[in-house]
Amino acid sequence: MSNKVIKLLNKYTFNTDSKKKRLKGEARVVRKRMLLFTGILLAACLLFVSMGLYQKHENGALQAQIEKTEKVLEEKNRTYEDLEREIAQLNDDNYIRRIARSEFFMSESGEMVFSLPESDKDVDKEKDKK
Repeated sequence: MSNKVIKLLNKYTFNTDSKKKRLKGEARVVRKRMLLFTGILLAACLLFVSMGLYQKHENGALQAQIEKTEKVLEEKNRTYEDLEREIAQLNDDNYIRRIARSEFFMSESGEMVFSLPESDKDVDKEKDKK
């Protein structure tokens, strides 16, 4: 017994066959659209991730530059404070007298200045410096 199926050629079968073909075509179009939108979404995600990584790298570089600049500023502030302290000392007469006596061997009237020989420790220190 052979199973031969004969297709009826009437209006109903023609309409159902055309509906199936149309639905298949529509399903194919829907799949293509979904793939297109998924690709666009994936590309956008990759773009945002790459931009985020780039920004993170740039922020790290800027942070390093900020830290370096803050160190320089701190050093300049210390220098400024030292200079301010020195200015305040230079306005003090006692400080000026002490410097004049110790470095320039100046004396007031009636004072006698004696030069003492250097100790062995001072001589050793000078030899080490050289």
